Amino acid sequence: MTGNSPTLHAISGQTVLLAGDVEASLAFYGRLGFEPVPEPGGAAVPGLLLLGPFGQSLRLVRAAGAGGAQAGQGAATGLVLRLMVADVADAGAAIETAFKAASEAGRSGPASHRLGDARLYRGPDGELVLLEERGLPGVERVRLVVYDFDGVMTDNRVFMDQDGRESVAANRSDGLGVGMIRGLGVDQCILSTETNPVVLARAAKIGLDAETGVADKAAALTALAKRRGVSLAEVLFVGNDVNDAGAMALAGFRVAPADAHPAVEALAGYVTSARGGHGVIRELADLLAAARG
Repeated sequence: MTGNSPTLHAISGQTVLLAGDVEASLAFYGRLGFEPVPEPGGAAVPGLLLLGPFGQSLRLVRAAGAGGAQAGQGAATGLVLRLMVADVADAGAAIETAFKAASEAGRSGPASHRLGDARLYRGPDGELVLLEERGLPGVERVRLVVYDFDGVMTDNRVFMDQDGRESVAANRSDGLGVGMIRGLGVDQCILSTETNPVVLARAAKIGLDAETGVADKAAALTALAKRRGVSLAEVLFVGNDVNDAGAMALAGFRVAPADAHPAVEALAGYVTSARGGHGVIRELADLLAAARG
C-alpha cells in the first residue's frame, strides 16, 4: 500500500522536520524509540539529530518564528513518514496514551487518521506518521547468529584475474555490524559452501570463526549449535540461496537479504532492506539492538 501511494514518503537517509515546538516533537518521537545523538565537531545542518531503533534518523529544526505552534499548524503539515517500530500495537498505544493525557490537560493533542486499513498518527506539526512493524518476535532470545558468506556478506559476485585468482567485495558496515552484535553478547559464525580462502581471510579480519566447504548446512548447523551449547531455537540463520534452506528450516529465527532466492525469502521471518553485500549484517545489528533495548 505504501509503495503505491504518492502521498507517502519513507525515510531515506535523514529527514528534516521543521518543528514549531522542538520539545513536543522530541517527546512525540521519543515514544517511537527515537533518541537525541551527539554530533562531534558540530553538524553541517542545524537542529537536533534523532536516531531511531532501526537506523532511521530525523533532524528537528525549529521553524522560523516558531514559539510553540499548536498541533497541525507547523510547516510539516501534509508530510507522511513511514517509521519502523518493533511492535506497532505497543507504539500506537504509547501515542494514544500521550494523546489522552494532552486532552485531559486541556491541550489539543495530535489525532489519529486512517489511510485505507492503516492508522496514521498526526505529529505535533501536522506531519502524518505511519507505523510499520519491523522485527522478529522474540529475537531478543537469540544466542548465536550464523551467516552464509556469498550473497550475504558479499553481493554474490566473484572477481577473477588472468591467473585464476578470485576475490570478492565486502561491505565495511557489515564489519561494524558484527562488532555491534558481539557487543550484545551474541555469538556469531560463518557456514559457507565456498572453499575459496577469501572466506577465512574475511572471517579473520572481522573476528569470526568460519567453516568452509560445507556441503550439508543443516547437519553442520546442528553440530555447531551442539558445540556452542545453544539450542536450535536460539539460533538465527542468515541465508540467501536454496543451499541454505535446510539450515534455515532448523533455525529458530531466519533472515534473508532483499535479493535472496524467492524460495529462501519465503522461509525468512525477516527480509532486510539491504541486498547481499550492501549492509545486511549492519541492518541485522540494528534489529537485534532494538529488540534488546
